[in-house]
Amino acid sequence: MKRIILAAILIAAVIGAYYFSQAAYLSQTAGQVVSAQRETATVVRVIDGDTVVLGDGSRVRLLNINTPERGQYLFRESTERLRQMVEGKEVALERDIEDKDKYGRSLRHIFVGGQFVNLILVREGYAVSLIIPPNEKHSQEVLEAEASAKESRLGVWQYAQDLFCIGIFNLHYNAKGDDNGNLNDEYVELRNSCTYPVEMTGWVLSDDDGNDYSFPAFILSAKSTVSIHSGPGVDSQVDIYWGKTNPVWGNSGDRLFMHNEKGELVLDYSY
Repeated sequence: MKRIILAAILIAAVIGAYYFSQAAYLSQTAGQVVSAQRETATVVRVIDGDTVVLGDGSRVRLLNINTPERGQYLFRESTERLRQMVEGKEVALERDIEDKDKYGRSLRHIFVGGQFVNLILVREGYAVSLIIPPNEKHSQEVLEAEASAKESRLGVWQYAQDLFCIGIFNLHYNAKGDDNGNLNDEYVELRNSCTYPVEMTGWVLSDDDGNDYSFPAFILSAKSTVSIHSGPGVDSQVDIYWGKTNPVWGNSGDRLFMHNEKGELVLDYSY
């Protein structure tokens, strides 16, 4: 009888040791999986409030947020805030579901010194939420931070949100070759970052020398771009032609303004 009891105890001990070792292994493996979702890198340059360049030259787009684009209110401030937090520093980059966007930029949540950078930008009003499925890992935190910033009217929440729909996506002021002979390679590309179309009829695009372009009947679709070329051509939904016979944008520097149909300043950008 004693032998049977001792055998049972021995078997139980062996089984217990096996399950303990398996639990430890699974716990360790789980930790490795979590760690594998993050990688470290050094940020060498901040492009704008939601895009950075790493030491290997690759670009990273911060997930779940959107900051003012060139020419918009608080563009410089949001860019500078991100620069203060990450430029020249080693950061942790956390993946979500998708690895890259259509522009080839890595999509990441960024952490530095234990702080969640994406979240801070939203909480302080330098960014708004931009939750695009399936990348929703920290969406609840971001939405709660946005609600707090909105209630306190911080940063972008001091202004009408329609003023943050249209931004400068690309300003190609130096045409290839002779500017006078290649006017349509001189253009400004505008982007509607909002999730709804924007009526731009009557909006006026200007430069520092008094060149004005008044938009005809035109609606820029949600999440779409349109290029305004300096030379003549046939307008479409993605390309509009100013019809100038001389270059508009100075190669050594200029200033771009845009007012909406109410005369409100929408864009103000110097280069």
